[in-house]
Amino acid sequence: MERRSIYSGVQSCYAVMEGVYVEGGKMDLAKAAAHLYLHMRDLERGFTYDHECRRMKMTPELFEARSKFLVKLCREQGSVDCDEVERLVEHVLKRFELPPWAEELAKKKIIKVSRLF
Repeated sequence: MERRSIYSGVQSCYAVMEGVYVEGGKMDLAKAAAHLYLHMRDLERGFTYDHECRRMKMTPELFEARSKFLVKLCREQGSVDCDEVERLVEHVLKRFELPPWAEELAKKKIIKVSRLF
């Protein structure tokens, strides 16, 4: 199977396996919040996916690594709100919850797959 994005885009593992995905494009504060929301969901339920969409254990270490990667990705993509992304990631890693304002942002960037037949 091809290497896919886990959370972003209509072809992502999350879109295929869960029926939801994070809107694609440059990482920003809202998309980071959406990723963090799904990371926390994975940590709570105990599993996630690898890049081949195979189910795997979501450990606290993987949760932290994936969360910190959002900041790196934001900076690599040249986004303007990476300091805010970093503060949000730090908040989530410390408290294991999104602030209410971030949860609202996240919900706007998580797209449900519509199945038309």
